[in-house]
Amino acid sequence: MVVHGPYPIGEARVLREARAAVDAGFEVDVVAMANPGELRRSRVDGVEIYRLPYLRSTRSHPATLVSEYAGFTGLATLAVARLHVVRRYGVIHVHNPPDFLVASALLPRLSGAKLIFDVHDLAPELFALRLAGRRWARAAERALRITESVATRVSDAVVTVHEPYRQELLARGVPDEKIVVVLNALDERLVPSGPPPVAEEGVFRVVYHGTVTPHYGVELLVDAFAAVAGEIRGARLDVYGGGDAVPSVRERVEQLGIGDRVHVGGRVLPQEEVLGRVRGASVGVASQLPLERNQTALPTKLLEFVALGVPVVAADAPAITDSFTEDEIVFFRGGDAMSLADALRRVAADPAAARRRAEAATRRYRRAYSWSIYAERYVQLLEALIAEPGRGGRATSETTSAS
Repeated sequence: MVVHGPYPIGEARVLREARAAVDAGFEVDVVAMANPGELRRSRVDGVEIYRLPYLRSTRSHPATLVSEYAGFTGLATLAVARLHVVRRYGVIHVHNPPDFLVASALLPRLSGAKLIFDVHDLAPELFALRLAGRRWARAAERALRITESVATRVSDAVVTVHEPYRQELLARGVPDEKIVVVLNALDERLVPSGPPPVAEEGVFRVVYHGTVTPHYGVELLVDAFAAVAGEIRGARLDVYGGGDAVPSVRERVEQLGIGDRVHVGGRVLPQEEVLGRVRGASVGVASQLPLERNQTALPTKLLEFVALGVPVVAADAPAITDSFTEDEIVFFRGGDAMSLADALRRVAADPAAARRRAEAATRRYRRAYSWSIYAERYVQLLEALIAEPGRGGRATSETTSAS
């Protein structure tokens, strides 16, 4: 597997898929970036990890991103080619963004390896947010769409995160038989054992976890929390995660004078640790802004809240309202801080009703969105690919993931 990002910390989707493959008897290698202090090579949960000497930049300037993506792709191409000589991979699984990371798999593919392209995000829409207002934004978007088209064409299978993205890929010309949905569900093995922690007496704990970036609306959440902090007894906001919006979120907290009630972690934590901290919260918030790319995204954090039994407040994006009902989740108008504040008030005012909604959402999750369903689907894809004519033996995955 090849991923533009660190592994295992920071790339939960890659981690889930790699573990599913190992459990099914595949040998799995991951080519990834390095977090500070990590070994260049290590083995975790049966997965061999090859870390390239590349750190993810904390700057979000387009030139920095392009340089980082191109540099990592070049190193990953060399690393995968070198490893393939020895390992003779059956499958190379490349995670986007960037879409041109598929270049790292082309040499093994010429010698018979199958190629999976994993669409975490629709890259043209993702980068349109970063490039908005720049003179060359339109040309860049055209180039990104061409790159996406090439990546899906050269791949033997295109995996993506949910049904709305599958529909969009179909509209862009990707054949139906090539697309497989593997939902970003929570690996049930990571759910902390035992009963959830007892909530602190008189504390209403609001949590957000995941990437802290502008389009996920964390500043909006801070504004909404400030509106209710003085009226909800024991209100507290915990933000777990890192990202380019951490400085602006912290600045907004200070501007509003709520620093004594808000904790902004500012760094990526191991998934097990995050889940342990989130579990038992009064409410979890999925606060993404009503931007085009967010309308078709079903947030991983939302599914994790639901799997953990945490009551959820979420923006009314179509992908979310199509997946859960008002009997399971409290919705607010996307981008509206006062609507979000009202939703928090509603949860705080009736904890019993919040628990009933959370239980109903968890029941739906177990029936339709459980990771065990999608892990089996992913393994079936691997087995189908290596069973095709011209490929024998067991497969190994090399994963590059950029999120």
